[in-house]
Amino acid sequence: MSDKPQSPSSGSLANQAFAWFARLQADDVSDEARRQFEIWYHADPRHAEAYDKSRKLWDLLQQPAERVQQRLQADAAQTKTEPSPAGTTAWMQEVGQRLEQLPRGLGKGRLSSPASSRNLHRVAFGCLGLLLLVGGWRLPEQWQNWRSDYHTAAGQQLGVDLADGSRLTLNTDTALVVRYSDSLRQIELLRGEAYFEVAPNKQRPFVVDGGQATARAVGTAYSVRRQADELRVVVSEGTVEVGADSAKALVHAAEQAEYRQGRLQAVAQLDNDDALAWRRRQTVFHRQPLTQVLAEVNRYRRGRIVAVNPQLAERVVNGVFNNGDPDAVLAALATTLQAKALRMPGDLVLLY
Repeated sequence: MSDKPQSPSSGSLANQAFAWFARLQADDVSDEARRQFEIWYHADPRHAEAYDKSRKLWDLLQQPAERVQQRLQADAAQTKTEPSPAGTTAWMQEVGQRLEQLPRGLGKGRLSSPASSRNLHRVAFGCLGLLLLVGGWRLPEQWQNWRSDYHTAAGQQLGVDLADGSRLTLNTDTALVVRYSDSLRQIELLRGEAYFEVAPNKQRPFVVDGGQATARAVGTAYSVRRQADELRVVVSEGTVEVGADSAKALVHAAEQAEYRQGRLQAVAQLDNDDALAWRRRQTVFHRQPLTQVLAEVNRYRRGRIVAVNPQLAERVVNGVFNNGDPDAVLAALATTLQAKALRMPGDLVLLY
């Protein structure tokens, strides 16, 4: 690899930053290369910002890279061969193919560390390159998927049977991590919504960690939805303790608790099971403005539907919609509201 810094024409600023970061990880990087990097780094504040983002992203990718490396080692143990840096699975072959498409120098430093460490570095750079190709700097969802044990795409649902007899049902666009120990069963809900049917075990409480708040149960059934820093817990069977900071609340069947605006809200009684209608692949709206309706519909489809007319956005909607066919929902909304739909590239739809 050349130590000469890339010119602006050799790729995007993000690619340049990644290329410099990759080069500086090599054990054979020269003093001249470091000097050239300092010149590039200080030449423009945007260079410094891009490089710092690359460094932070690298730190985040250590965990998924270790997971991939463990998978490669497991594959190698089964076939009695050493894990190759490019990978022994189709997934890792794709990483290698994608790396070949990256700008020259990205992720190809000659690392002279021990083999296992070198492989881990290469896997991490592969992850880095794929994420750059897939999402640019908009990486929160990709990163959460990398971290997760289970995740779903838009419009997908997934049922999972856990070793203790508990069952999870992940709703659309959801990612979570399962952490079991001898004394605790913990689920980290990274984003989205899931329904938990918990096998009773008083010695091992079942806790769903939603970031700002947690839901703790021994044996019960309930759903947890996480959206940014807000959390909603809906209980269908048994009792769940919801806690946030020093505040706690017991939530019984047919009740819900919410954490929003930085605090735990009062427990509310539910008159129906509309909050769990997603389990039968439906969404129910009762006199809700179109903006809220579209925010919910957008969870189940790629791209977005946007109401560009302010008056239209505030129109009230009632109805029961099928989550499995968001385009049919769009057509029904357009007909009911006498609106027109303009389809744009990237699955963007403008309602007006």
